[in-house]
Amino acid sequence: MLQIENLSCHYGVIRALNNVNINIEKKGIFAIIGANGAGKSSLINVLAGLVPASSGRVVFEGTEITDLQPHEIIRTGISVCPEGRKIFKSVSVYENLLAGAYVIKDKAQIQKNVEMVYEFFPRLSERRRQLAGTLSGGEQQMLAIGRALMSDPKFLLLDEPSMGLAPNLIDFVFDTVVRIYEEKNLPSIIVEQNSEMALSIADYAYVLEVGNLTMEGTGEELLASDEVQKKYLGA
Repeated sequence: MLQIENLSCHYGVIRALNNVNINIEKKGIFAIIGANGAGKSSLINVLAGLVPASSGRVVFEGTEITDLQPHEIIRTGISVCPEGRKIFKSVSVYENLLAGAYVIKDKAQIQKNVEMVYEFFPRLSERRRQLAGTLSGGEQQMLAIGRALMSDPKFLLLDEPSMGLAPNLIDFVFDTVVRIYEEKNLPSIIVEQNSEMALSIADYAYVLEVGNLTMEGTGEELLASDEVQKKYLGA
């Protein structure tokens, strides 16, 4: 499904990713954990076409997408919920959702997708006419995820979805990620500094350290790892 082969990324002379290899052959929820500056968001940005790879390649469903632009990658079926949400604050919730569906031409399908998002996030339905910039942080995160779902993706990228959220909202966001996978059979990569929560829902997970992939295993295996507990879980 998704192959990341010897992927490297640089910002000037700074190396963000160093020959990362990840091979996702079947659907599931995949977590990427690591400290600040480990390269987690850089990996998501390369996959989404927002940052160019220095070397290596990315293949999705048999097609190389390494050098595609973001709008081209969305058309292949990969959608991203970016770090910091990056919603359009000066327009309504509903208009934000429509923006996420710009690759879809069927108006009936767009409205069906809007209702699907409202089913996952009822609060957005209540706030549909409200300016997005006036939403709470949790509601803005719901909107960012909902907007990413509007393009009917085959693969979802979630970059730090729990950032800045209260504990009860973090639980809701992670529960919804699981629900999206179970109900829509939509695989996802979730990048998180909240390692315990990410590993608790992950079928498989990877650890990045200073741009290098250092560990991998099931979510349960990494949760039980002494090294992971000491470095990332505060044990």
